[in-house]
Amino acid sequence: MVQERQTQGKAVCWTLRLWSVAVVSMLLLSTCFIVSGIVTYKFMMDKPSRRLSELHTYHSSLTCFSEGTMMSEKMWASCPNHWKSFGSSCYLICTKENFWIISEQNCVQMGAHLVVINTEAEQNFIIQQLNESRTYFLGLSDPQGNGKWQWIDNTPFSQNIRFWHPQEPNLPEEQCASIVYWNPLKWGWNDVFCDNKHYSICQMKKIYL
Repeated sequence: MVQERQTQGKAVCWTLRLWSVAVVSMLLLSTCFIVSGIVTYKFMMDKPSRRLSELHTYHSSLTCFSEGTMMSEKMWASCPNHWKSFGSSCYLICTKENFWIISEQNCVQMGAHLVVINTEAEQNFIIQQLNESRTYFLGLSDPQGNGKWQWIDNTPFSQNIRFWHPQEPNLPEEQCASIVYWNPLKWGWNDVFCDNKHYSICQMKKIYL
């Protein structure tokens, strides 16, 4: 009888220990999950705050607007004042003529880069902002003059996304791309000398809040 009680007592102790281990493990897992969620939330909230802070070093004021069609989808997006909004980006038409490299540096000083065109819709939006008598630098260049065009933000240059005028690009010495209106062809891309002075288009990502 005594031996049987001792055996039962040991079994109860082991059961209690197993339950204790299980409870402690669950508490640890729950704590890790909560901490992970807090860290992720803080990171997601801090990221736009950091970008807003960075933009305020370049721009004195921003314009914010709601996006989305339903209440559950609505969010706030921001662009610097006087920049145009389209898709997930903000655009600025620079009407001071400069070399390609200086135009890019000017964009960088505003937290942006020369425009990278990825879709026909984006191209159509941009040309609505342009003056038909002017030429505008794009963020597209062929530094070696060997036909290997590359975007300034390292976006792969897709042969499916191109809007060159017929027979362009045509000179290896013309290593920078522009967008220009030719009658009757209308708007299209053209290769030009990088040390020519033209207008330009800057682009930056929107800030989402």
